[in-house]
Amino acid sequence: MLNFVDKSSFVIPTECTLSIQANLNGFSFCVHDPVGNCLALQHYNYTVTDYNDLDDEIHNIFRRDDRLKQPYRKCSCLFLSEKSTLIPAALFDAQQLRTYLDFVAPLDELDEIHFRQIDMPDAMAVFAIPSPIAAAVNMYQPNTIFYHQCIPLIRLLHGQQPYNSVLLHLSPGLASVVLYAGGRLVLYNTFTVHAFTDALYYVNYVLQQWQLSPVTATIYLSGSLQDDDENLIHNYFPIVNKIHAAEISKVFGEKTGVEYQLLHSVNACE
Repeated sequence: MLNFVDKSSFVIPTECTLSIQANLNGFSFCVHDPVGNCLALQHYNYTVTDYNDLDDEIHNIFRRDDRLKQPYRKCSCLFLSEKSTLIPAALFDAQQLRTYLDFVAPLDELDEIHFRQIDMPDAMAVFAIPSPIAAAVNMYQPNTIFYHQCIPLIRLLHGQQPYNSVLLHLSPGLASVVLYAGGRLVLYNTFTVHAFTDALYYVNYVLQQWQLSPVTATIYLSGSLQDDDENLIHNYFPIVNKIHAAEISKVFGEKTGVEYQLLHSVNACE
């Protein structure tokens, strides 16, 4: 467990926002004040193999951390997974949600299917949230808005005003890739990885598919990065930038700002 604040005297004003990020390997949350300053950043480690154990872990975290039970102006929650897809808005049919995701990854009977519109491009993000985590979070933070990582990541790369570029975000066991070619979004994908070289191979493959040169394409990195990973990717791509949350970096350092950048970014999603 990482604890970045002294909880003994921690009082949160109700106009603050709460951002939550979870998967089968851990739970993180961040509190921001109304102008975006980071007041608290917390991570809890666990490893679960099924949704019942996940339910127990999430409830235990909420019970023992009073900051998660305080009222907030807004609560946003990400569950990191490969169970998502983008559907052009003009072709979207809310009656076909399960069909959309069945093409992407096997669904569990306890998966809730959500969808949320994005405007870069005009599309619907369709994604699954385990019902135990959705129920637990809603119990303590009613009216929570749920997101998939594709939404803040696409927004994030779009904000870099890209032409030919790739955003690679790493989290335990998963890699997410956003690709811009010719100034427009052409690919988003999240997939399982066993090592950083899996993600590196995929990035190189998609650049070849869109006939983009590794010499001229910009690679953006965020998430859980190791020093060896950064050194390796520099061997293949000359233009590599790390994206970090400035509000977190100025308090906890750039490495932490890079690792928890996605958690910070979801706060800006609407």
